[in-house]
Amino acid sequence: MSTSPSPSWRKIPYSPPSSPSTTPFPYSSKDLQPMDSSSDNIFYSQPRFVTHIDDQAINTLRNYFSEVLPISKGSKILDLCTSWISHYPTSVEQAIKNDTIEIFGIGMNDQEMKANPILKGKYAVKDLNVDPTISGWPDDENSQDIFDATTCTVSIDYLTQPLSVLSSLRDQTKTNGTVHLIISNRCFPTKAIRKWVEIGEEDRLKMVADYLAWSGWNKIEILELRKGGWMRGDPLWVVRGCKG
Repeated sequence: MSTSPSPSWRKIPYSPPSSPSTTPFPYSSKDLQPMDSSSDNIFYSQPRFVTHIDDQAINTLRNYFSEVLPISKGSKILDLCTSWISHYPTSVEQAIKNDTIEIFGIGMNDQEMKANPILKGKYAVKDLNVDPTISGWPDDENSQDIFDATTCTVSIDYLTQPLSVLSSLRDQTKTNGTVHLIISNRCFPTKAIRKWVEIGEEDRLKMVADYLAWSGWNKIEILELRKGGWMRGDPLWVVRGCKG
């Protein structure tokens, strides 16, 4: 698994705080609340069998995942805020088919995750805005250091307790394990947090990098995977970090 940027990925500068534990978190509780405060269980009760980025961005994402996700025997990957499709590459799908690796999922809709072939039923229906702990599979519920890598595709903007979620995820991640938070410019504006809707793309990327810094992750990087725009389709970035 490569952890250095591909020549085709532009690295966007980010300077983490020297001591996050003693530096106030730069976002307020109001910043992290959605415009629509109704229950997420209501909003996500109906399955949405659609993709939330265009085909060009999906292909780019699969190429990125093919370079960073582990496929060695015994590897475990978590797809956070998952649905009916995870956009994983053929190499990962083949490793799952051969029972070389395991994929776990946490999401909001049972029907969507049941339809996701890579999960093989290993998922938990959970509202992380109510309970931000990473758990839900009986065999591993009380253990730590489970995951080699975690992905979260175009969903970090909906979390109202991102530090709690990412801190819990860090506890569940093996040393040198990684997290990959995929970002585009699409969202459900009523359910995205207030600050996300108010700021531009550059500040959104910094905000997510701050989430990782203040929740204890290291080696934080922001990469532009795909430049979007008119006739170019959806843009795509990743904010990623490492445990240890």
